[in-house]
This record gives sequence, structure tokens and C-alpha cells, in this order.
Amino acid sequence: MSSGSVIRMTAPPAVYRQRRARLAAALTRPLLIFAGHAPARNYAANTYAFRAGSTYLYFGGPPLEHAALLIEPGSDGQNGCALIRPPQGPEDAVWMGPQPGDDELAEVAGLPKTALVAPDDLARFVAGRSVAGIVPPAPQTLALARQLDIQEATPVELLAIVQLRLTKDEHELAAMRQAARIAIDGQRAALSAALPGRREADVAAAFYAVLVANDSRPSFTPIITIRGEVLHSHGYTNTMPAGALLLVDAGAEEPGGYASDLTRTVPVGGKWTGVQRVLYDTVARACTAAVAACVPGARFRDVHDLAAEIICEGLVEAGLLRGEPRELVQRRAHTLFFTHGVGHLIGLDVHDMEDFGDLAGYAPGRTRRTAFGDKFLRLDRDLVAGMCLTIEPGIYLSPAVWRWHDLVSPLADAVDRSAVEELLEDEFGGIRVEQTICVREAGGPEVLTADMPTDADAIAPLVGV
Repeated sequence: MSSGSVIRMTAPPAVYRQRRARLAAALTRPLLIFAGHAPARNYAANTYAFRAGSTYLYFGGPPLEHAALLIEPGSDGQNGCALIRPPQGPEDAVWMGPQPGDDELAEVAGLPKTALVAPDDLARFVAGRSVAGIVPPAPQTLALARQLDIQEATPVELLAIVQLRLTKDEHELAAMRQAARIAIDGQRAALSAALPGRREADVAAAFYAVLVANDSRPSFTPIITIRGEVLHSHGYTNTMPAGALLLVDAGAEEPGGYASDLTRTVPVGGKWTGVQRVLYDTVARACTAAVAACVPGARFRDVHDLAAEIICEGLVEAGLLRGEPRELVQRRAHTLFFTHGVGHLIGLDVHDMEDFGDLAGYAPGRTRRTAFGDKFLRLDRDLVAGMCLTIEPGIYLSPAVWRWHDLVSPLADAVDRSAVEELLEDEFGGIRVEQTICVREAGGPEVLTADMPTDADAIAPLVGV
């Protein structure tokens, strides 16, 4: 009989067994992957929402606090694996409602019921052995890993996980399409609330309402602001005047944990000024071209540079830069306006596997550039079919950049400083256009967020309606 609980899993049990078996073939010692626990606010029982660690979820761990998966080298994904789960007592049902039983947990994880063990048995599993760990930054989980003498996973072990998670199967893509749909619905609702005189908070509330209605959560703290030049602006305190550029960078995480990421920029009131339109069209054109360039074998750093060249073309057209666009890119002039990388991996995390540092985003032997702006590129791999990523070029008029003498002075001859100062005085803000895509073998990438328009004449009518 069912316990009445709902266990969110994105793939059937056989898929999780296959993933564990593929990882086990690359292991030379046991790997313990922890789920983590919800962070406490001011006392242990008053917590934020729980979200299990992404690597734990990928290999079939049911979303249970304080759970863990143990995978032995050479396992077939079933034998040689264990799910360590906390025992349930009668008080749990009183406070939390029906909880999944061992039959359900074993079924969704693709494990025999005998593979489920209590936390008290974990010590004997790892005693006297060298065991690697994937440990989320949760205080009690970190303390347990130290107590058990779990070793930090090596780059070789992490790379084995990266190779599996780097491309998405159809189960994952189905979840990401759902996450994209929810984000699109949320952004449409958000833009409809963007009326002159209202607050950014009104726009944020409209977005959050759609997520709640879809049993979802934000894939990151939504950036909803008329100060779009602040790349990770938080808070929604500003009142939105007519004509201001409103940047909405907000994605959804569907119930199984997969993310979407989507940015649109619109004029409050729905009417573009001349310079807004020129620069918006430039960013939209850079986004479209960069998306089209994401084919198997393309180097992602080249995709970034393509977007940078198109942005330089538009900045020359707008009278902010002068010179030949390709030469301006070589001088990194675009970094004064395009202050970040063009995209990143996405999947179970909105910045997928960035808990592994650059091991996921950068191919072996490749390192980050050092120049401002360019050094924030989070991905430099040759693209392969099934890889999911974002494309998000932008143009920003950031006062902090233009006060930075050592950054700006080497490019003084290429900049019309009076035109820049005029936009800074007008508090121009920033423009970003972002799509979530999946690289395909042929026919160009699948744009998971294509149903949210990017054309300036198509998106303006969505504002304040």
C-alpha cells in the first residue's frame, strides 16, 4: 500500500542503475554521495526548503534529508550500491505527514530493498577503507563526513561524474523543457505587471506566483531590476518609471530539480527610445548568432568572441565605440560594456556542476583568460550533442566600470566618452537576452526557451498587459 507521499524522480529506475554502473566502472574506491539537509534559519527545526545535492539526485537518490548513496567500484548499479536513509518514526508523520516507506524508496531508486541501510550502519560500511565523498555544504553533513573520515573526491573522480552529467538524456531534457515552460509562463506574467509607477516587487510577485502554482521554485534568486548594469542585483525595492529598461533574469526549477535560465529586457511602458532599440537589437542579434554557432565541435570560447564582435558592431553603430569591430574585440574593448561570459552549463543546477570548480566548464588543458569581463566566461569546451547551456550576451552602462581608470584608459582612443557619459547620466542600465539551449547532432540547437520572444517588436507588447 502506498504511504501517500510523493517522491519526485525524473527518470525510471533502470536509468539510475545504468548511471551508477557507468560511474562504478571508472571508480577505484567507494564513493559516498550525500544528499545534505535543509539549512536552519535560527534554530534547527526552523529551516529553509530542502533541496538534495545534484550529484546525489543524478544517480538516483530519493530527495531525503541526511540520506546518501554508496557506490562500490565495479558495481552493476544495483549490487554493490547502498542507500543510507534515516529511519522514520511515528512522530515524523505527525509533523510532516505521510513519509515514503522502504518499498517505495527502493523502487524509485532502482535498488533492492536489502540495499537500504540505516545511518548507524554507515560507519561499518566505511570503517578502515579509503572512501571518497561528494559532500554538499551542509553543516551536519560536513560534520558527519569528517567523523567518518570521508576523503575529498579527487579531480579524476570528479571528472568521471562530469563526463556522465555533461550531456543530457531524454529524461533530463523532458524535465528541462518543463522548467523552461514554467519560466516562460512566469516571465510573461512578470512583464504584464511591469507598469510605470509600480515596483520591481510587483513584477517579482507575478513571477513567483506562477512558480508556486506549478509546484516549482526559482532555479536561482530572480534578478528583476531597472538597474540591470548590476549583474547579480538582489532585492526589488525600486519604483519603475516609464521608459526605464527592466531586466528580468529568472528561471524555474521543476519539481525533479532540473533548471531553466531565461533573461529578457523591456522598456517599462513598452516604448523603446532610439538608443535603447539600437543596443537591444544588437544584443538580440548577438544572442541569435551565438545560439546558431552552438553546433557539435564548436569551441565555446569562439562562440563568446562571436557575440563580442557583434556587440562591438552595435556599439560602433550607436556611436559609443569607434574602429573596426574585429580589431576592437582583439583589444577587448567590448569588455567595457559586455562585462561577463556569454553562457554556462545548465542542468540539475542553473550553473551546472560549478560545485566542481572549472573541472566541468573547462576542458583539460584550458584555463580562464585574465582580462576583465573575459575571465568570467564559465565554459570553454568543444560542444557535443546533448550538452545544455545558456547563451546570454549583454550591454551594460556600469558607473563602476567607467570610474576604473586602469581599465578604461588603454581604450580611450576607441571610446566616445561624451556619449558614454550621457547614457550614464540618464541611468541607462543594462540589456541582456538569454536562451537555454541543447546542442543537437544536426539541425542546429534546440532552444528550450524559444517561446519567449526576443524580437524588440514582439516583446514590447507583452509589457504591462
